[in-house]
Amino acid sequence: MEITKMILVFIGFIMFFLLLNKLEKSETLNSELIRKILHIGSGFGGLALPFIFEKKSSVIILGAIFLLVLISIRLIKNRIAGFRKVLETKNRKTFGDIYFIISILGLWIVSSENKIMYSLPLIILMFSDAFAALIGEFYSKYKFDTGFGTKSVEGSVTFFLTTYFICINFFLFFSNIKSINIVLVSLLLSILAMILEMISWNGLDNLFVPFFVYLFLKLNLYLAAGELTYKFGVIIILLTIIILNRKKTTLTKVAQTASLFFLYIVMIIGGIKWGIPPLIMYLGYYHFTPKVKGQVKDSLKGLLTIAFTTSMWLALSIIMNKDKMFLIYIFSFSLFFGIINLIRDNAGNIYRETFRMNFLMGSIFKAAVFFLVNYFILSRILNFKMLAGIAVLISGGIFIYETSMKIFYIFEKENELSGESKVFLTSGIVFTCSMLLLGIGML
Repeated sequence: MEITKMILVFIGFIMFFLLLNKLEKSETLNSELIRKILHIGSGFGGLALPFIFEKKSSVIILGAIFLLVLISIRLIKNRIAGFRKVLETKNRKTFGDIYFIISILGLWIVSSENKIMYSLPLIILMFSDAFAALIGEFYSKYKFDTGFGTKSVEGSVTFFLTTYFICINFFLFFSNIKSINIVLVSLLLSILAMILEMISWNGLDNLFVPFFVYLFLKLNLYLAAGELTYKFGVIIILLTIIILNRKKTTLTKVAQTASLFFLYIVMIIGGIKWGIPPLIMYLGYYHFTPKVKGQVKDSLKGLLTIAFTTSMWLALSIIMNKDKMFLIYIFSFSLFFGIINLIRDNAGNIYRETFRMNFLMGSIFKAAVFFLVNYFILSRILNFKMLAGIAVLISGGIFIYETSMKIFYIFEKENELSGESKVFLTSGIVFTCSMLLLGIGML
């Protein structure tokens, strides 16, 4: 019986796909509209799974077959390659369809028994994402560059409003939580999901948004109103800081928005203690590092690289020694601060291939001050091996960065590395030095 259901569902999907392919060839509908019809149709298929299949394995096998079909359409040339137009537009190459199937499979595995936890992430992905994309495609006036592509203010607002409407009604009809909780959960989820969708790229919102919604519901749905109010207060305070500081930063607007998301997640998971170092860096680097004339705005890509390199220590603190992970966490921000000071100083240096020891020492000093301020306020952990390692690795990391850049400029006198490339290099150095510090801490 399960095999028969699998065959019927597969045939239904193929017929739906062939119909959309015919519409694409006839140019009856806009290609973006066809993609969103596929998006919503696939979502309805995903929502129907708990009512069709009794065994998890049936859906896993069916999902694997769908993935093979979608990957084949992308890889095989000639006639079958024509189907790719249903999955992509001329100006936008994504793997969103593949991520969508992975999301359905992942949600099915972790939450198929709980229809709220399974259904709501899919409904938000189906409608909020589709409506945002269509409004952005046909009615947008205010567009912004994310560093990975272009999105619109109208699309993001549509995503927020649609998600809020879905959440309010879903919780009213399918949950027993209090009205104030419904409002707070819906607001928080809508704001955070909108930001996550805004900073996603190449269709990864189809993966990030549903799993984030699932985790958010898992952690917040049944919290007391007081706890939800605190979390909402945190995001309002952070939003106020971002707005007030918007002219005292070199970040693009979308990178500033991503900073809000990063700071919020860090504070909620780790507490205020873990949120202070990135907040000091966010507010302080503009004021305490050299000013650069004609500064090119720092992109979302660079911010995400810094966020990943530092937040991994918060994640590791859940399973390893919290005190040691926090020291490494402070160290990583301190080293970033020192190298950023060097990057901004070198931007105005016409003798790029020569060492300037006084500026090198100045960057080391600022990184050390950054560490000591955070250490004495937040930590005071007496681990002499790690503290000695931090002193050596701050100096060593900054010296390695400066040496790398001098070597580059000796061979490439007429060329300049982009700001993103410098941040990627910095992140590699910070990651390596942080791993060395972890090794010292484990000795």
